Amino acid sequence: MPHRAHTQPPAPAPGLDDDADSRIAGTRLLLTTAIDALLALTAVVIMGAWFFGRPVLYSTTAPVTSWFTALSILVMVSMRQARLRLDPWPETQTLALIGLVLGGNVASIVMIATAPPGLWQAFPQLVLTSVMTSIGLVLFCSHELVVTLRETPRSAFILDDLLIHLALVPGGLSLLGYLLGNPTYLSVHTDPRVGISPLEMGLMGLYATAAVVSNPRLFLWRFLAAGWNNRVIFALLFLNQFAAPLAVALVMPRPGATGPGVELFVMLAGAVTTMSFLLFQARLARRQSPRQWAADGSPGDRTAVTN
Repeated sequence: MPHRAHTQPPAPAPGLDDDADSRIAGTRLLLTTAIDALLALTAVVIMGAWFFGRPVLYSTTAPVTSWFTALSILVMVSMRQARLRLDPWPETQTLALIGLVLGGNVASIVMIATAPPGLWQAFPQLVLTSVMTSIGLVLFCSHELVVTLRETPRSAFILDDLLIHLALVPGGLSLLGYLLGNPTYLSVHTDPRVGISPLEMGLMGLYATAAVVSNPRLFLWRFLAAGWNNRVIFALLFLNQFAAPLAVALVMPRPGATGPGVELFVMLAGAVTTMSFLLFQARLARRQSPRQWAADGSPGDRTAVTN
């Protein structure tokens, strides 16, 4: 019987993986740039509308997007694009401008919390940035600072992922307020114009999307890449943050309610559950592949939950 030579599968061409990685990186950058351009254009339009005295989607009885919110988003997307596209880009400029936005929003929170409500009635044309909006912007600024200072985390405490998830909570609460008709989740200020408007929710949602797409070192990407099982689990956990509170509110209706209800705590519990799950997965991944984590500064390809 003639001897049959053992065949080996052809080795991949040199540089094939590098080319694939380059294409993925290029797609990430292109998508991030498109989203940031849309955000910047919208922010400029909002500020221009305020300057000419014709605010976008203005209402005296519902939350309105303030000019300061638009300015904050414009600065944040500008710094992100500068960091991604300009090499070298001095970190000090990013730290200074992002820190300015962060400090401005913290000051806005303190100002609203301490100033007498009647003070703002003397300025009817001024619409403040709401506390919930400022909290979301502060968390987004913190994420940008973390990425700038520590692009490759070497700890299982995945601060980058946590900040993005936390930043979405204020918008989720406002969305709940619109769906349930509860003004408490829309605005905690005496001026009903001060709150997270639908336009602001869209802008912050887009900003979060670009933040995730532009950062390939998020643990979330490694977790989702491990298999479809991981993707389904995360999708269910993420959707549960918004679906469970709404279901509870529908099962336990409170017609005409103006205060926080059980749905608020259900949403917070869902957010904590999602973040805790990712933290545990990151910790397990670090214990399973400590050498690769130390070398890459990121979790290995295998996570605790796999397909």
